[in-house]
Amino acid sequence: MARRSSLHSSPRTVALCYIRKSWTRDEKDSISPERQRTHIQAICDLRGWQAEWYEDTEGHRSGMHEKNRPGWLALKSRLDDRDVVALVANDLSRLHRKGWRVGDLIEFVEQRSITLVLADPRRHIDFSTPHGKMMAQLSAIFDEWYAADISERWKSDIAHRKAKGITVGRPPFGTRRDQKTKYLIASKQGAWLLSDGSWVAGNADEQAPVEGALWRGYFQCAERILRLYAEQQGRGKIWQKLQEEGWAFRDKSGQPAPIEVDDIRRVVSNWPEYGGYVSEKRARERHPADYPPEEIIALLNAERAVFDIDLLAQVAKSRQERALRKHPSNGVNRKSRAYPLAGITYCAHCEKMSQERDNPKLRSLLSGQLGKNYRHKPGGVCGCSRKSVPREVYEQDFVKLIKLLEVKPESIDLLMQLAERLNSLSDEEKDIEQQKAEALALCQRRIDAAVNLYGEGRIDHAEYRRRVESNEREMVSWRARTTETEKLATELTMCIQAVETMNKLWEVSDDEDKQGMARHLFEYVVYDLDRQEIADFRLKPWADQFLVARVKTIATEYFGGDYNDNPMTLTGLEPVFSP
Repeated sequence: MARRSSLHSSPRTVALCYIRKSWTRDEKDSISPERQRTHIQAICDLRGWQAEWYEDTEGHRSGMHEKNRPGWLALKSRLDDRDVVALVANDLSRLHRKGWRVGDLIEFVEQRSITLVLADPRRHIDFSTPHGKMMAQLSAIFDEWYAADISERWKSDIAHRKAKGITVGRPPFGTRRDQKTKYLIASKQGAWLLSDGSWVAGNADEQAPVEGALWRGYFQCAERILRLYAEQQGRGKIWQKLQEEGWAFRDKSGQPAPIEVDDIRRVVSNWPEYGGYVSEKRARERHPADYPPEEIIALLNAERAVFDIDLLAQVAKSRQERALRKHPSNGVNRKSRAYPLAGITYCAHCEKMSQERDNPKLRSLLSGQLGKNYRHKPGGVCGCSRKSVPREVYEQDFVKLIKLLEVKPESIDLLMQLAERLNSLSDEEKDIEQQKAEALALCQRRIDAAVNLYGEGRIDHAEYRRRVESNEREMVSWRARTTETEKLATELTMCIQAVETMNKLWEVSDDEDKQGMARHLFEYVVYDLDRQEIADFRLKPWADQFLVARVKTIATEYFGGDYNDNPMTLTGLEPVFSP
């Protein structure tokens, strides 16, 4: 299983440092992340913090959302760890451009005694004071308005360009925009295939870099894909042919790269744009079964088309036929019919290859929709001999795993005791508890004093209410603070209930509910297709403590003793976890 931070207390010296760039257009935009890093590093050096960096600087990383920011999500998962002392960003808009998200974040870090610091000297805010929190909220409101205003302007510009038949964003593979008309034309870029199988980026008008090099133009590659697809060949077979013929794809930086199966989907999905038609929806949002292709074929513009109209029409009809074979009912809700464990299940062979090469892109999700099997993505070269597993086989193994995780009523006390032993109350937590008790007592004395002063007529009613309300708010704040032990007990209770619910409701739930329950508790599952067994899994970060304690209770239940080796691995418990 994936390594997690230590369960035991450690000095708080780590500052989680976040850098975000909304949209990287060219090399000049790299200045902004560099400036952010300089400001943040200066703060960490000044305060003696150890900087731990998280970045979202490639592509469009809007602060209006979180789901498109993997760096931020990874940082959030660290905020509960005990070695974290601060969260540092250049300015508030780097963290969020939503007012309510900023408010939640300030409250979240305050409850955990984490210092929130803005590194830009011109945008410093003291979040520990009421005035600072008010300024943060006002700043967040303006940031949100600014982002919304820019978004509306950009959408208006996009609509204007599309109304004129001009595409937006990166031109479809194999094409470029004419500098005058802005319409798509054939690209002259491509790659020279060398004798050793590598490529050298080039242009059709240039001389070959070495004698014997073969020209593989991007435009010709796109045409080859479209023709093979029009001949009713599947994406997996097309991918194999292109690999054998030495074609290359163009990556984001303009360099030749090996073709992947998803690249074939991208080319085929852009058939309307290749025909001079610009849709309101992006290519990845248009499903072939959503509308009859004849309506769009009739709107193709022969003068602006970069490929033959008849070829594009064949591609469109082929896409619809395949979609209808997969989904006979055009109105089927594809999302609700997805398999319960699709989207969180990874191939074990690809997972191993990904770790060996330190390349997360090599991970492969198993998919399953309206069929009988969970399937490996086409074109995978991870070395597994089987490419699918029957749905009932895998899901039965998953149910066995859930039953193993379920805590028997007589073992709940043991699990809690083991968890407390693993997370013994530190001196720092004891100090917090003492401070909490003293602060609550002080607030109550202040309220009693205000009552006495008001009764004696020394203060008016308005001053009396102000003092009472101020102290009551402070008491609520102190009561909301929980120690790690209290938090652990809450999380363990949540996990026990989640596992118990899955065990009771799994067999009687529909696929959509099963999918929701699985994704609520599991971060991922790794499945070995050749051995047809679960090779690894990880629960959500908030359930890690539960898993550690559960493994120890299993050791006690099955082996009659405590299990003091590495509790985060399946090694040594294979007879228990293996289906």
